[in-house]
Amino acid sequence: MYKKLLTLLLVSCISTLAMTQIVSIDKRRTKNPNKGFQGDVNVGLNFVHTTTDMTQLMSRLKLQYNDNDNTYLFSTDVSFSKVDDKRNMNNGGLMFKYNYWVPDKIIIAEAFYQYQYNRVKQLKHRHVFGGGPRFNIADKDKFSLFIVAYTIYLNELFETSDYQRRKSLVKFSSMLSTDWKMAPNASISHSTYYEPDYSDPADFRIWSETRFNVKITKKFAFALYVRLDYDNLVPPEVDPLFYTINNSFSLSF
Repeated sequence: MYKKLLTLLLVSCISTLAMTQIVSIDKRRTKNPNKGFQGDVNVGLNFVHTTTDMTQLMSRLKLQYNDNDNTYLFSTDVSFSKVDDKRNMNNGGLMFKYNYWVPDKIIIAEAFYQYQYNRVKQLKHRHVFGGGPRFNIADKDKFSLFIVAYTIYLNELFETSDYQRRKSLVKFSSMLSTDWKMAPNASISHSTYYEPDYSDPADFRIWSETRFNVKITKKFAFALYVRLDYDNLVPPEVDPLFYTINNSFSLSF
């Protein structure tokens, strides 16, 4: 019964790849040194009441394969929302990332591809290819700190009925990522990305997520996270700042 339930969850997540948006997956990289496949399924449900009633269902899937100094990581995100009587799947994405762990060095070589879209932001598509070094500043059992410097190729389209902005260019992206294990079953982590377009100073993006995670059992956990996403150049009717407060449960395998 357990295997059937897990299979259904995986199939459900994978079937949404064509409709998905990525968030940072650095916190989903497991430090388990065992070779082979690992992963987890994460599902969350939020109810929000302001001037409208909103229900949001989100899911994340991570699959990771370790082979000596190589790590292959595949991740998807999908979010469904209902505002009053209107239904909308407002964002989604997927990412594939490859790491080469240089033996006994502080540098990890990375390469990745990601796809995004977000109906609320009027983002029709965003394709990103990139790579660069990850500097392992600290990697202890209770604390870790990484700094990443990427060179990326970006192709994106924002579009509304009376607005369109296309971009296709090479740019730079930097990221700081940290983890703190405050107790055997509790940890807090944070990632911040900064992505400027040096040829167009008005175009920059900042993405940040802080996550609190509590292990209930060896394979079952609860997480509360806050995510901020600021894009300085968006369609006129779109708010440049988006924030999300989410609680979810995850099952590791």
